[in-house]
Amino acid sequence: MVLPRLWKRGKWLLLLVAVFVILSIARYSGMERNNLTFLEIWVRDLLAPLESGATAVLGGTKTVTGYFTGYHRLLEERQEQEKEIARLKNEVNSLTEAQLENARLRELLGMRESMEKDWEMVPAKIIARDASNWYHSVILDRGTDDGLAKDMVVINNDGLVGKIISVTRNTAEVLLILDREGALGCVVQLSRTPGIIEGTGSQGMLRMVHFPHDADIEENQVVLTSGLGGVFPAGLRIGFVTEVKVEPNGLMKQATVQPFVDFDRLEEVLVLIKPTNEVHVP
Repeated sequence: MVLPRLWKRGKWLLLLVAVFVILSIARYSGMERNNLTFLEIWVRDLLAPLESGATAVLGGTKTVTGYFTGYHRLLEERQEQEKEIARLKNEVNSLTEAQLENARLRELLGMRESMEKDWEMVPAKIIARDASNWYHSVILDRGTDDGLAKDMVVINNDGLVGKIISVTRNTAEVLLILDREGALGCVVQLSRTPGIIEGTGSQGMLRMVHFPHDADIEENQVVLTSGLGGVFPAGLRIGFVTEVKVEPNGLMKQATVQPFVDFDRLEEVLVLIKPTNEVHVP
């Protein structure tokens, strides 16, 4: 029983001595000396792999931590850049839209100035379309409060759009010339051949009908309003001829007419109020 106790006490004593020796060697070996003892060299060589492994582990931990920190920072920077790109895209889109609208309004202004001697004009924007038939009618953001009334003619800088068929204080419904009910008198600009323009109801095309079999009408000739009927004034641009063919009865001809107005992209229009030089008889 005595020997085990002595061994336990001796074991702790040896451990303390070993720690003291190692600390002493570490202290002296850390000092700047030209020569090391054999024991110091042996201890350094013994501890070198352990120190190298610890350094590698600690260095690797710092590297991994730095990697994740850098990745998080890059992710935040990318998110900020994406937000900035989205903001710039919206800004460019707004500027482009404003530029295009200004161009359209300048064209309408030029049209208005060219006709202001004969007509009073009210600019208007399209705020809705007939959902059941895209080529039937559109709704304007102007009404009786702006001087609009039924049967007033609607144009844009390209040509004839249609006529007003109903009006409220703040809105007006316009029947497009593309609609089958929007027929009107027309004339070929060069040959002065009269006819009737009617809508086909689809594909954004018009049809000129009821002109003589021997009429001088060819492709690319311009078609204008004739002024007959009392609603549309004469000389408004309608479209140009794309095809001429004989009607089923063999006595008359008809022509397919491409309108000058791009109804798919129609956004702003002018409403013709009345001739300014109109003389009212009491």
